[in-house]
Amino acid sequence: MNLTQLIPKSIVAKSILAAIFFSASTHLHAQDCLSGLPDSLRSTVEQDNWKIVQPGDVPQTDWKLWKNAHQGQCPGVAVGNFGPKADSSFVIALIQGDEKNMLEQVLFVTTKKGQSATLVVVSPAHVTTPYVVWRIAPGHYAGVDGTTASISRDSFVYEMVASTAKQFYYKGKGFESFTISN
Repeated sequence: MNLTQLIPKSIVAKSILAAIFFSASTHLHAQDCLSGLPDSLRSTVEQDNWKIVQPGDVPQTDWKLWKNAHQGQCPGVAVGNFGPKADSSFVIALIQGDEKNMLEQVLFVTTKKGQSATLVVVSPAHVTTPYVVWRIAPGHYAGVDGTTASISRDSFVYEMVASTAKQFYYKGKGFESFTISN
């Protein structure tokens, strides 16, 4: 007797439908995830085979944690007032390659007078799984590495879900960071 004889056909059909629904909803959520990002900005950063980290790029176990902590947010885009002389700016996590040879980088992007300006905050580095980015409000923050910062504008966290995380903030003419978890 083989396995297909033991499992009723209705269970197999329901399992197949559930898998189709899950993959379709993940794809639709990925499209919704980037809907607030201007097309011109997206085309500026998604060049040379770089793509914005989206829900389907995050491993399933990490995605569950992310979704619970950051409902409705895109894992590859943080929107806020991160830098000077801009009402709004974006922090974008980009990946390139596959699971065996993945690179990731983080860009700070502003749009002034219809022109996008980008600054590399985290240089391209090999990762085993995509890190995520998220906005954090101004305030006083202490890192596990003993660093304390008083931050007057939005900052962002660059995190491997439930693992390593750094908080980045704009100071002077660039971004500084401190470790908030290991």
